[in-house]
Amino acid sequence: MKKQLCLLLAILMLTPYAYAAGNVTTVRDLNTISANGDHAADDVRRASLETDFRERTILTSATTKQSRYDKAFYPRIRKVNDKLYLLLWMYSQYGQHLYYATSTDGLHWNAPQVLWNSAEHKFTYTYGALAGTEDRYHAMNPDMCVLADGSILCVYAVRAPKGYSTYPELCGLYMKRGSVDAAGKINWSEETRIYTGQVWEPSVLQLSTGEIHVYYTQVAPDITEFGYDEEHRSTETGLIVSTDNGKTFAPNILPGDANHYRALTVFREYVGDKDGRPHFNGQMPVVTELYNGKLLAAVEVKELDGRFRISYNVSEAAGKWKDLAKNEESSYIRLTEPPTSSPYVDRFASGEVYLTYNYGGGLVGRLLSPDGSAAANTFSNAPLSRGMWGSCAVLDPHRVVTAMHHKVDENTYGIGLYYAYLNHRVNAKKQATTVDGAAAEWRGNTDALFVGSECQAQITVQSAHDDENLYFLINRLDAYLTGGDAVSVNIGAGKASYYAVSVGLDGKVTATSFVNGKSTGVDLGAKAAVKTFGTVDDNADKDEGCVIEISIPKAAVGLSGATSYTVRPELVNVDGGGIVRDTLTGVSCFSTAFWPAVTLDN
Repeated sequence: MKKQLCLLLAILMLTPYAYAAGNVTTVRDLNTISANGDHAADDVRRASLETDFRERTILTSATTKQSRYDKAFYPRIRKVNDKLYLLLWMYSQYGQHLYYATSTDGLHWNAPQVLWNSAEHKFTYTYGALAGTEDRYHAMNPDMCVLADGSILCVYAVRAPKGYSTYPELCGLYMKRGSVDAAGKINWSEETRIYTGQVWEPSVLQLSTGEIHVYYTQVAPDITEFGYDEEHRSTETGLIVSTDNGKTFAPNILPGDANHYRALTVFREYVGDKDGRPHFNGQMPVVTELYNGKLLAAVEVKELDGRFRISYNVSEAAGKWKDLAKNEESSYIRLTEPPTSSPYVDRFASGEVYLTYNYGGGLVGRLLSPDGSAAANTFSNAPLSRGMWGSCAVLDPHRVVTAMHHKVDENTYGIGLYYAYLNHRVNAKKQATTVDGAAAEWRGNTDALFVGSECQAQITVQSAHDDENLYFLINRLDAYLTGGDAVSVNIGAGKASYYAVSVGLDGKVTATSFVNGKSTGVDLGAKAAVKTFGTVDDNADKDEGCVIEISIPKAAVGLSGATSYTVRPELVNVDGGGIVRDTLTGVSCFSTAFWPAVTLDN
């Protein structure tokens, strides 16, 4: 009897599940066309992210035999080019060393390399209360971006641990630039200090104008003016800007700065009075450029009681922020309540903003509207990982990766990588279609929805139409085809009603009408053709999957003359250990109000 692989892979996940190649089109080969902001007018609550079960990867010493993952914190990931991915992290919760690893596919990683080693940065204090004391600088909170010229800009915070509270001139932001050679090796420059002062959590972004922005938690002003307080000190979001591709940054804050090491201040939220003075917060900032040229900044806000939550705000036109005066509060939108923390954001070309943040010891994701005015529901985006300080990076028009601190036990950590695909409005081309499973007429029709977060089986769903019928092409990757496997296309017929058209591997079609929770079998005149690539119910081999083509008369589902409709695909998978039902993550099975829309092209 076939083994149920889904549960085993979910627990162990030692290596990513390899994609089959050949007869079944994968999600990687679809959704290839995207234009800046082409979904800006859509309701973001109809969009969702679907994690790919096959691609998630856990990097620990146990899974990689590389001990440098054992105390990995604060992971950051980028796609440098079509042949190179870069993963960056710091060693231990409070920083010490910085490591990086490279990959050609984002799934299989080369051995980690040292970017910054504290053993090479020993020093002795020559003045002040710690004169004669030995110490070594620590590096922490790295972030990076890939510049328009293909180089990599890595920014991180450096601190003198023993003198952090009283030696602002020995702390600051540092930068390294990486260049990629023909063999895919990254060559790093010497480091350069770009800001002076006690600092946390920088993030770096290049705007479409070419400007480079480095945002950071600006804590030096409060420490230098009022003294160090571990529990209660104001923080704010600082900004330094480069207009020469990272050669110089302004303002140039140097040791002994007379303005308490304050750069441009772009976010500050009042959290209450303490010790007879107002306290502000706005830390761990991360920023993305919206489709319209404005910037969206998400920050962590620490309340006076020590709990965290998330706020965000949007800049003025052309990415301009107001430089806040001392004690001036910025505008903001309070997105979450405690306990939530550690945000990270990136943007899809189509407009949707992807936000991650910590909640309940894990990580959750959320989509924001292209203009930043609305937010969709939360969903689990790193289901195997527990810990803190996640991040994300949009890789392609519909593909994103989430990187998460992965706690194995109290002394051992690693990194979890979770790849997901954006589901949103798709277009159905008007085309002549023959329901035969051959799919030749679908070439060039790449808009698709994806389902595949629950087990190794997954489907893509493409749509088309003519004057009389709706058509669906479903590519199913499935290493273990069984007689119980099926797919279903659910077509909205009202806020609480829909038609479900299901097709098994034998090509048999069943249709059901659901109205306010009540189901009735119906004959819609739907037809289907199935081509399998493998041996159904054969336990001795692995299969590739199948291709399913479906036609449904428009009149039968109330869509004669319609210009759009809503849809929710679903797969049923039976691998010998029970039935797995998988559909769009975070999308209600019963209410069609926020199902993705399908626009019928002329």
